[in-house]
Amino acid sequence: MCAFLVLTYPHFLYADFTYRNGIIGVSPSEENHRIFVDLEPNTGTIVRGMKKAQFNIFMRPVTSIPATQNLRTTLTPIVWVEEGMELPDQYVDMLQTRLVNRLNLLDILLPVAIAVCCLVAVVGIIILIWTVYRRKKDNSNKSK
Repeated sequence: MCAFLVLTYPHFLYADFTYRNGIIGVSPSEENHRIFVDLEPNTGTIVRGMKKAQFNIFMRPVTSIPATQNLRTTLTPIVWVEEGMELPDQYVDMLQTRLVNRLNLLDILLPVAIAVCCLVAVVGIIILIWTVYRRKKDNSNKSK
């Protein structure tokens, strides 16, 4: 005989109501039992994260064991595992000062670089038109 382990969210969060109602005292809360990762939006650095899982087995009456005759056939939680991390404030501040402030500088320099490139392109086109016009003028003077 073997027992199958079933992995779920804690308190059967997102599970069918059959399993939630099979155990007394189960009260799933998305705020307390979900898996999440908070990222710093500019760099993608993980600032905070938590993963949670619940290991369950199927519980059912066994005909040869009289003490189990009153049991319901349902999933029964065995253990709940929780693992998480949070970046200390000093590293969050360092991330803000060293990386994000430099990204803000790029927000200023990028439009300036684009404007300078456009200006150089316009000046180049003007010089090209002026050169072509001058050659045509010189060619028309030589042919007379």
